[in-house]
Amino acid sequence: MAPPRYGDASPSSLPAGIGFLPVLSANLLPLVGVLWFGWNPETLLAVYALELLLLFPLSGVKALFAGRPPTSSREGGVLSRSESDLVDKRGSVTIHDRLPPVYPRNVPFATAVVGGGAWVGVFLLAPLSEVVSVLDVLARPEAVVSVAALVVGQVGETAAAFLRGDRYAERSPYALVEIPARQAMFLACFLFVVVLGGATVTLAAFVLVKLLFEWSGFRADRGGGRLTSWLSGPDSEATREVLDVPDGRPAAEIDVDPRAVVAAAVWRAVTTTGPFYVTMAAMVWIGGTAFVAEEASLAVWVGFGLFGLALFGFMLAGDAVEDTLASGWLTYRRFGGRLVAHDRLTGEPQWAAAVGDFRDAEVVATRPTDRYLGTRTIAATVGRGDDETERAFGPVADAERVVEAFDLPVESTTLPPLDRRFAGAAVASVVLTAVGVVTVVTTPLGPSTSWLLALFLFPVFAAVPKGFWTLAHP
Repeated sequence: MAPPRYGDASPSSLPAGIGFLPVLSANLLPLVGVLWFGWNPETLLAVYALELLLLFPLSGVKALFAGRPPTSSREGGVLSRSESDLVDKRGSVTIHDRLPPVYPRNVPFATAVVGGGAWVGVFLLAPLSEVVSVLDVLARPEAVVSVAALVVGQVGETAAAFLRGDRYAERSPYALVEIPARQAMFLACFLFVVVLGGATVTLAAFVLVKLLFEWSGFRADRGGGRLTSWLSGPDSEATREVLDVPDGRPAAEIDVDPRAVVAAAVWRAVTTTGPFYVTMAAMVWIGGTAFVAEEASLAVWVGFGLFGLALFGFMLAGDAVEDTLASGWLTYRRFGGRLVAHDRLTGEPQWAAAVGDFRDAEVVATRPTDRYLGTRTIAATVGRGDDETERAFGPVADAERVVEAFDLPVESTTLPPLDRRFAGAAVASVVLTAVGVVTVVTTPLGPSTSWLLALFLFPVFAAVPKGFWTLAHP
């Protein structure tokens, strides 16, 4: 018999109560620890704290399948959102016939929730380290089993839900990543109540309260049965207007240069957000090591160092992937007097405008990848008033053809020469910053905390060469 495909199971075939059984069973295991293993408040506190940290990446995976576009206003959320151009992308991609479609526009939410989970972990481990050693908890097999069961229960519930045709069709990625974050805030308060209470009855009561929050989140994830509207996360009524795309064959069709798109994405990630990620990864490394054990061993230092390095690599790669997904498969097409930007990955048009409506068009001169690869990126303004927006063409290998095919008001596609004084200052500042950081870290100059200060000020140091590079373009 052929395996079930996504959407084969009707919503009525999987009752909500049955779908909640994996989560319910997993949450009863800590209650067994309280009643039979004599767990103290600190152990229960650590078990649920570890579960919360591990569920953040899972919520990021869920967000990839959210079918409704996010709202334009995302203020007041627990987790900050990256303002990525990818959020406005139209269309989806089918990875496997047993899974719902994945929406590239949701990738920024999935990556943001991982970084947000790391920050939550640092601030959660800080007070947790005052009452219990996380390493001691992890040394207890029954505690590890409980944490694993809690996570497996959530994963099992999510995996089973993928067979439901409308599981995430009416949810936005913003709501899916906000639900666990808001649950974490409430549950963190109850965790500290447990520490103050300390009695077995208080511990058992906490497990039951947590189950109520789990059920509320479970029902909220399906759009109903919520304990509170705030806990369920923000709803989204956002819709995307239908684009006017003419029929027939295009008179002109030009693809972006995929090699230049990837190179520009990597360069932007390294120079723009990379320095901030260095500081964040350093804080996770140093803070996590300090909070997990009073006297951290070399293995703990190395372990958290590798985790911080992996987090840095994930966030950096996430930014590069976002930029690549946003424009790496674009094709610019002209249908008479209409210009349409079509995405080959999702098979959907991304935007459309009338030929001749573009103004203030010019070649972007500050991209070193265009200078190195010989490509060009053209920026132009279209629309008026509230509808005014900037559109980018490229990077493309033949800018002259783009200007001619789409009647763009560009006088020249030649890049202006660099001001060698400022370009040299940019290179010199990079070298001096690197030498200064290495000197502070590897030599006994200044107090012992000076290398920490260098890490925290790294984004400031990195802004100097970027400023010089901008000034190098007249």
